[in-house]
Amino acid sequence: MKNLLIVLTLILLISCNSNSVKKDTQQEGITILEDGAKVENAVEEVPEKVEDAVESVEETKETNVIPEEYEDIFEPTPFIAKILDQLGVSSRQVYEQFIVQKVMPYDTSSTIVVIPTVASQEYDWEVYVLNSYVLVVDSETAEIKQQFYEKNNWYSDAIEIQEIAIDTANYTVAEGKRAFGIIVYYIGSSRPNPMNSKTLSLFIQEENALVRILDAFEMQSFGGEWDVKCTGEFIQVDKILVMDTHQYNGFYDIKVRIETTNIESFEKGEDDCEEKKTIRKSEKLLRYYGSYHLHNKTYSLETKSSCGLEIKLEGDQYYLKTNKREHAGTFVIKDGYITFKELFADNPKREVQGSYSENEIVIQNYGNAMNEFTVFEECDLKYLRLVLED
Repeated sequence: MKNLLIVLTLILLISCNSNSVKKDTQQEGITILEDGAKVENAVEEVPEKVEDAVESVEETKETNVIPEEYEDIFEPTPFIAKILDQLGVSSRQVYEQFIVQKVMPYDTSSTIVVIPTVASQEYDWEVYVLNSYVLVVDSETAEIKQQFYEKNNWYSDAIEIQEIAIDTANYTVAEGKRAFGIIVYYIGSSRPNPMNSKTLSLFIQEENALVRILDAFEMQSFGGEWDVKCTGEFIQVDKILVMDTHQYNGFYDIKVRIETTNIESFEKGEDDCEEKKTIRKSEKLLRYYGSYHLHNKTYSLETKSSCGLEIKLEGDQYYLKTNKREHAGTFVIKDGYITFKELFADNPKREVQGSYSENEIVIQNYGNAMNEFTVFEECDLKYLRLVLED
């Protein structure tokens, strides 16, 4: 890849610059259903080169910093103003950069609207948190039909929110129920560790409310580490959702087709870089358990241990085993932590908890002289890092 150095340098300059990067979201890809029919899908084609996975500068945008003398400059359109009036929200509370709206292609009398409001901000808007309003309103009168609200839903810090978009692909999740999506794009600011990602949340309309049935599922990611010159390693993951015909709890399963590309870049001569790619394909399943979750996620220890700890998650159920115990029950995920209900540590007897992300679970297995505890006596590692199996 002859231009890797130039392109990666560009993204680093972009992420360190006060200007934002604009991503083209007008094109939606195609997903093939099991019966062969084509439907729209928001997943983009897999980039052929690393540089295609890196955001390019298409248009200069203003910084998020709002000088005091211009804090009142936002004047909502009459349509948005009517919505804010119904919500009881002042225009000064709104983060106007990420307001988006789109008429439903399958029901033109309705319009989807996303209105973020500022929950908090620090360091001259380098760090901020947004509350989210997702609404379906009358396309003519702006009268709210259904709404979803979540406090402190979107965080922008070292991993910056780049854009929020509406996805109206054909997500028919149940008989007579079609979902729409909210996409959030992120870009990192680290020079030696560039990254970007895209998450998808799905919503369905009920009589008086919007219900989120898929929460911030990561659809695309690109990241890695390099020497800020040429040599480095990167991982790119692209996912495509395919609606299945099998139902569970009244909702169709969703197949997740995954392509993982490992990329190694290295110097070739004095002024050129070259890359080596390894592509691996896999498939997972999203199943409806009150909302969509990955079906049968299995986590195993990254570092080998004689205790053989393994955890399986299915819906809201967990199945845990070591070389000395087996236990099953329900789990709760909140604020980045997973709690295994009715599973008690060896000393003292308290419910086992660990940090959680989609790809890993980390449990501190024992403490120190100032804070003595032991979770699993049969495990000899202080930190039990379990990673998601492919």
